[in-house]
Amino acid sequence: MINAEEMYSSLFSDERITALVPEDSIFSGYPDTSENFPCIGYIDDNQSDDEYNDNKPGASDCSVEVHIFSKKLDSYTSTADIALVISEVMTEKLWHCSQNRGGLSDPDPNTEHRVLRFQKSIYNN
Repeated sequence: MINAEEMYSSLFSDERITALVPEDSIFSGYPDTSENFPCIGYIDDNQSDDEYNDNKPGASDCSVEVHIFSKKLDSYTSTADIALVISEVMTEKLWHCSQNRGGLSDPDPNTEHRVLRFQKSIYNN
């Protein structure tokens, strides 16, 4: 197992992401409500052992689910534009985007919601 929370925090504090979404609007977990838009919530979706050697795992398969929220107003950055930047950062670190769902319903009709899922095998030293 690895410290996924530390790894995700580092990834989402990249200056390209924080140029679009303030750091205090990027958090671990799924928000009950949010007053600040845009915002990002990330969830450690999975960590499982893989690549066994000498009866010990040699890697961890990791998956993170990323929820992006914004407003459907001209003055707000769209969830699609934020997703492109997140994808750029994650791809540079060799994460694979396995899901990109936009246009999800929200109780507030003026709120955009997009979900991304990234996966990566992280090898133990």
